[in-house]
Amino acid sequence: ADQFARAIHDGKLANGARLPTHRRLADDLKLSVQTVSRAYEELIRRGLIAGEVGRGSFVQTQRREPEPPYLPERLGEVIDLSILKPVCEPMHLEKLKQALGWLAENLPSSSALSFRPNMVFPRHRTVAVEWLKLCGLDASPQNISLTNGATAGMTVALMSVAPPGSTVATEAIGHHTLVPLARYLGFNLEGLPIDGNGLVPEALDEACRLSGIRAVFVQPSVINPTASLMDDSRREQIAAVARKHDIAIIENDVLGPLVEGRPPAVAAFAPERTLYVTSFTKITVPGLRIGYLAVPDRYVAAVANRHLVSNWMATPMVAEIATRWV
Repeated sequence: ADQFARAIHDGKLANGARLPTHRRLADDLKLSVQTVSRAYEELIRRGLIAGEVGRGSFVQTQRREPEPPYLPERLGEVIDLSILKPVCEPMHLEKLKQALGWLAENLPSSSALSFRPNMVFPRHRTVAVEWLKLCGLDASPQNISLTNGATAGMTVALMSVAPPGSTVATEAIGHHTLVPLARYLGFNLEGLPIDGNGLVPEALDEACRLSGIRAVFVQPSVINPTASLMDDSRREQIAAVARKHDIAIIENDVLGPLVEGRPPAVAAFAPERTLYVTSFTKITVPGLRIGYLAVPDRYVAAVANRHLVSNWMATPMVAEIATRWV
């Protein structure tokens, strides 16, 4: 199985190539038919070949789904630098246990029994306003959606501003799930030049002029792969370019107020067009998958509808813990 996998990977066996029958390969290699059959079954399990009754086995590389990233358990004992994680100590787990104990005694009936987000989250949205003030935003409760973390928030935001076939601009080195997400949602992704201060405004202006950009996705506050912190002048320039070409801004800011001395959020410079994503997963504990998506009036209905069809609503009991902590 490994030899076939290497041959497929190296291009020696092309997509659609027909493999020898089990018996013929067994005879050629002087192995039992059962051994060859088990190898073919392993290749099918890996998604490298397909068996068709009466026709044989064929290489099927084009239909393979990529392996999920960031699975260090495959590698044994490693120091995992593949994904950014919060520093968690015993205190963090103890705080979460205490919160779950509190929840057992204080769970509102609406969080357990209601199917409707508007019946569950009015109080949570009001509390979210206070947290978003710490992030530098002045948001109204009706403009805030609770999401199951930043990934859900950015997905809903992109669905709301980038219809299939449209183009979204982003940093050339950017968010690790944005490329496959663009493929799954059917929009085009255009990577733009960056420098030590983040996305280059002139490059965004040029792309908007030539490519019909509908939105720009940015991570201006350290959470990006180069760990750069965009200064306030650059944020204002990005906002000005977006306003000039009337495109949406999606700002991913999952570290929120933990970044000391940071400039105002991009959303503060262009509140009328910025969909702002933040969450608690990377600043508290990974199991607290809850976040906020704050959007201007023009996108409230679109975000609400797309959140309903993709997630229905954030998990109410997790939202209770986050709201209590805030």
